[in-house]
Amino acid sequence: MATILDYMDWRGDLSLKADKFNAIDGLILANLSYVDFEGIVPGIGDGEITLEEASRLFFEMHTPKELEADKSFISFAPKLLQMTAKTDRFRNARLRNYVNKIDLAIELQFAALEIVTDDGVTFISYRGTDDNLVGWKEDFNLSFRNVPAEDYATDYLDSVCSDSLNRIRLGGHSKGGHLAIYASSLVSSNIVSRIDKIYNFDGPGFNRETFESEQFRSLKGKIEKYIPETSIIGRLLYDSEEPVVVKSTEIGIMQHNPMSWQIMGKEFITCPKTDYVSDLFDETMTGWLEGMDNTERRLFVDDLFAVFEASGCRFLSQLGKISIKGKRDMIERISLMSVESQNKMRALSRIFFINWGDMIQSKNEKDPIGLLRSRIGKIKDSNNP
Repeated sequence: MATILDYMDWRGDLSLKADKFNAIDGLILANLSYVDFEGIVPGIGDGEITLEEASRLFFEMHTPKELEADKSFISFAPKLLQMTAKTDRFRNARLRNYVNKIDLAIELQFAALEIVTDDGVTFISYRGTDDNLVGWKEDFNLSFRNVPAEDYATDYLDSVCSDSLNRIRLGGHSKGGHLAIYASSLVSSNIVSRIDKIYNFDGPGFNRETFESEQFRSLKGKIEKYIPETSIIGRLLYDSEEPVVVKSTEIGIMQHNPMSWQIMGKEFITCPKTDYVSDLFDETMTGWLEGMDNTERRLFVDDLFAVFEASGCRFLSQLGKISIKGKRDMIERISLMSVESQNKMRALSRIFFINWGDMIQSKNEKDPIGLLRSRIGKIKDSNNP
């Protein structure tokens, strides 16, 4: 199955003049912000560096052994950088205005950089969350409050693009896609008028108040959203556009990994719709959140992630591989909640903590969703105490 790495092999020798910028290019640049460019890409107003040179410096600073030790969800980023830097399409792109801010005390994780491609257009790349469940909690927190990263994203876009005349593209994967849209909805009309496209790759949506705002409506027609068949994070909250559903080489929530998204030529291989798991999550979460005020939503998210922590999992990649002790601790943690909360947590646990490895190896591997349906049962019944 072809992915964005294959795309660079196939089409990396084509300049943007020979073959114009497309959504797969957007996915590549959106994910470059996952690379740790500290000490490589200059900060705001401090100059610039070519992508090719940034790649060379990165691999001088990091050994293969060090990179191989990274087992996180975003461990693909250095390889993506290396391959992108070898292409005629992107090697001369200029990287600048790198920002990386982490403050656990206020649950802040924010990073971004500006990439000026050979066609003279600025691409603002916002980093998403890695597979640390603390980052995922920030995505769920969007259901009841603004998160600090949103303010940083808006200030960043304003400071980088206010004095420029460049056309603008923005994008990000996961939370990064959300930040690209959020920031665009709050900056001046001068910046908005220069935005050609905003790419949201499986990022969460917005609460109803933001979704219905006049600023948000001003972006209509500029946003493209892409989600995998079993999208979870990308189905949170409300969106203004119908997403394009992309096939993935992974199963379940691991489809969030953009390196698994399937490509043919210069287009994504698409599906007619999302699958049962994604629809089930969207239907149950939307229904529950609609019936809660912000205080109740906060307590609900705290409860959900308390169960995650009790399982022993700290990373997305660990879901579905819970020890017997972890399962017992989950059950014990759920038992401390109200009856209504217990039912909700059991229902969501069946979605998040299913053993996808077993599903892949099962005799029903050609119909994993059918197997999941039989395992989950009627989750709606769990909503009733």
